[in-house]
Amino acid sequence: MIGIFIITGASWLLFYYLLKKNLFNSWFLPVSRILHSTVVGIGILLFSFGIPLLLKDLIYSLEWIPYPDVNLNTVANAFWFYTKSVLTEELIFRGAFLSILAHYVSEKKSILFSAFCFGVYHWFSYGMFGSGLIPMLYVLLLTGSFGLVWGYMYLKTGSIVLPTIFHLGWNFSSSLFYDYQPFGELLFKINRSREFGGLEGFLIQFGLEILAILIAFGLFKIYQTKKAD
Repeated sequence: MIGIFIITGASWLLFYYLLKKNLFNSWFLPVSRILHSTVVGIGILLFSFGIPLLLKDLIYSLEWIPYPDVNLNTVANAFWFYTKSVLTEELIFRGAFLSILAHYVSEKKSILFSAFCFGVYHWFSYGMFGSGLIPMLYVLLLTGSFGLVWGYMYLKTGSIVLPTIFHLGWNFSSSLFYDYQPFGELLFKINRSREFGGLEGFLIQFGLEILAILIAFGLFKIYQTKKAD
C-alpha cells in the first residue's frame, strides 16, 4: 500500500505542475461520478466476462463443481491482492502518465504506447520474458489489447474509476472461475467433457479472449453514444 500512496503522490505532483490540474478533482469529483462509473464498469464486466464464459461452457461442455467449503478468508485475501495490484497498474499505465502523454501527442498515439508498455510489463509480471516468441507475443497482444480498452475508457471519461473497476472485476472474477495465478478456482473447479489440443485449443482460447475485449469496447462505445444523446 505504501507504493500506491507514493505513486498517487507523484501522480498528483505531475498533474499539478505539468497539466495545471488537481488530480483528485479530475478523477473523483463529483462523488456521483464515482458511483456512475462504478455501475457502468460492473455492467460492462458482466457482459464481457459472462458471454465468453458461457460460450466456453458450451464449447467444452464444462462441469462446474462448487467447492463445498469455500474459504472466505482466501477469497478476501484474493480480492485485497488484486485491489492493490490493479490500483498500482492503473496509476502507472492509465494515470498521470497517460494524461500527460495525451497532452503532448495525440490520444491515439498515447493510448497505443501506454497499451504497449502495459503488455511488455506483463512479460515480467507473468514471468514470461524469455519463454519464446509465440508465448510472449500472445501475452503482449492480449494484455496490450485490454490496455487499449482501459486507456480509451480513461481518456474518454477523464476518470480512473471506470477502468479500475473493470480491471479489478476482471482479475477477481477470473480467480473465482479459472485456474488463475496466484489465486484460482476459489469458488468452482471446472471439469471438461471435451478437450481441444494444439492449434485448435489455442485458437478457441484466443478467440474467446478477443471476443471479451471487443464486447467491452463495443459496450463502452454504446454507453458513450447514449450519454451524448
